[in-house]
Amino acid sequence: MRSENKRFVIDFGNGNAAFAVQLAGDIKSDEVAEVLGFDQPKPTIFISGGAMDMDSDEMLATRPLIEEGLARFVEENGVAVIDGGTHAGVMRLMGDARRRQNLQFPLIGVAPLAKISYPGYENPRGMTLDTGHSHFVFTEGEKFGDESRMIAWLTNALSGDGLCPALGIVINGGNVTREEIHRLATSRRLKFPLLIVEGTGRFADNLAAVIRGMSSDDEELH
Repeated sequence: MRSENKRFVIDFGNGNAAFAVQLAGDIKSDEVAEVLGFDQPKPTIFISGGAMDMDSDEMLATRPLIEEGLARFVEENGVAVIDGGTHAGVMRLMGDARRRQNLQFPLIGVAPLAKISYPGYENPRGMTLDTGHSHFVFTEGEKFGDESRMIAWLTNALSGDGLCPALGIVINGGNVTREEIHRLATSRRLKFPLLIVEGTGRFADNLAAVIRGMSSDDEELH
């Protein structure tokens, strides 16, 4: 007998709430899109980038890019955004921009249930969710990175499998970002353009350097 997906609302307080779905077993990404309430294709961006290890200088330098650029662009063009959903790094910047400017674009956080915590689900092993997100998808898995496949396939599903544009953006990032981008670059089925935001630090800068034919201190990129 197939387990049912759990659907519920997370109340963060102060008027902030998000719709969430906890996935049960293997489920197709187009089914997840329907459960989330997206029945029509729309342009979709996924962000792969820095979290806890994104330092304060990198956060400060990246904030204007998010608040004055990306967040306003997706709002004006009806774009859905998918990221890791926690209150850290680029995900926090994206949630802050949406909340502070009272923007309405869908901001969907995808993360392993075992690695997050929210009101009503106090997990001592978990990271706090970002309250600026509108939706969450909780996957199976025991570590960050186990959700990466769902992020990629949900991007494909929301964009209608090519009916609407889909794009990946790399901002900062570490090992999980490296693994996500390698998996996508070597996928036979999923083919998204990738925008590498040079100047945001760490993996994004190393990848940009290699693309330019320059040296990088990330040996795995050579």
